[in-house]
Amino acid sequence: MSNKIGIIVPFRKREEHLSIFLPKIESHLKKQKIDYEIFVVEQTDDKPFNRGALLNIGVDRAIKCDCNYVALHDVDMIPTKDVDYSYVDRPTHLATNFISKEGEKRVIFDTYFGGVTLFSIFDYLKVNGYSNNYWGWGYEDDDLLFRCKENFIDINVKQIPTKTRNTAGLRFNGYDSEVKLPMPFGLNDFTMLLSCKPDQINCDSEREIDEYSIVSIPGFDTGFSFNSFNRFKFETFDRKKEVISLKSNIQSPKNTVLVATVDNYNKLVRFYQDGELVDEESFEGRLMHYHGEEHIIIGQTGNEYNKRRPFSGIIDYFAFYNHCLEPGQVKSVSENLHLGLTEQFENYTNPHNLEMCYDFKIGTNKKLFDLSERRLEGEVYHCDRVSQNQIYDYEELPVPWRRESTFELLWHPDNGFYENKWTYTETRKNQIRFYNQVLKGLTDWKKDGVDNTEYHLMNEIKKKKVNYIYVEL
Repeated sequence: MSNKIGIIVPFRKREEHLSIFLPKIESHLKKQKIDYEIFVVEQTDDKPFNRGALLNIGVDRAIKCDCNYVALHDVDMIPTKDVDYSYVDRPTHLATNFISKEGEKRVIFDTYFGGVTLFSIFDYLKVNGYSNNYWGWGYEDDDLLFRCKENFIDINVKQIPTKTRNTAGLRFNGYDSEVKLPMPFGLNDFTMLLSCKPDQINCDSEREIDEYSIVSIPGFDTGFSFNSFNRFKFETFDRKKEVISLKSNIQSPKNTVLVATVDNYNKLVRFYQDGELVDEESFEGRLMHYHGEEHIIIGQTGNEYNKRRPFSGIIDYFAFYNHCLEPGQVKSVSENLHLGLTEQFENYTNPHNLEMCYDFKIGTNKKLFDLSERRLEGEVYHCDRVSQNQIYDYEELPVPWRRESTFELLWHPDNGFYENKWTYTETRKNQIRFYNQVLKGLTDWKKDGVDNTEYHLMNEIKKKKVNYIYVEL
């Protein structure tokens, strides 16, 4: 049996992109000698864009045109010469690398499954295609990858090194758990270190985003947080009250060591995760010194105006230095917390700069004992002490199979998040649906997919190998 690909393009009001895309993709497929049909599925109503439903409609048409596999293809991604559209017998993600003349960027993360993806018709029907219930931008691809996992479709697995040690920590319940540490010092050059594992995200429908406060120096908060964009974050403020915000890569919640360093002499803030630099930012002037604050708060926000949620998860280590640790020292302490931070080892030579050091297994139900020379006791509220036993060196994360490919991006306004919130309210609804319903098994993929996509066909035009399908949803 010869193979034939259906290129499915969900579309609305991107005529300039389409005029570039169609001749490029046709020329590319002809050079590769691949038999094809193109299906441009345009949503003509005024409802929020529904990419999943449009792709389902296109795949249904591709089946009727004897295609045995499809490319689920955004119109703003133009293939370069290295893109291979040949047949696959398992879902394969192609949108792995990007170039842009306008400086357009895309965030690539482990579970990214959007942009351009190849599916055999057999596999697409087995998972019932996309959900039809994601309106606006985002999460329909996350849902599709989850469907593949749930239906035992052949997907890849990435091994992620764990940082769990045979130790104990405090479990924070996400409600009233809290640790208060005395703060008899201000901030100048400093290093903040934390070892923690957040729980899975549970979205609060009353909020625009979910951001969990892990460590907070109140006021204009300096500290660590984790949010529903699946990023850890460190923030601090200058004396003009301008925020410096550093972010990790997108990832699933995991046991991790976070370190932030502030160097006032070189005007540089750095953010490390598990010993590796993930973000940095320079600044002018001076940072806030926080001389008037009495406590560092762990597990709760010290500022009601930032609307952060209490932390839910486990914390097992916290330390604070009156010195900016060098990158080699950060790597050493991140990889060797089991040795403790009060003695020198490897590249670590700064235990004398410890302002406070707490191993969370050392204490009582109400107290944490400071291991630094200051001996500052922390107060524990509503936390349970739990053991952490390292069983595996790696955690397994389901990820797509990928075929390395490069696409040229065509510019368009960002549909994602801006200034710590989603650009469109529909995206927040999609996120709540995915985390609070889909991942918890509260939806039925058999009743929501290509088998039951509801639409009104407004018009259908065929020009050689390009099919234009106009629908209202």
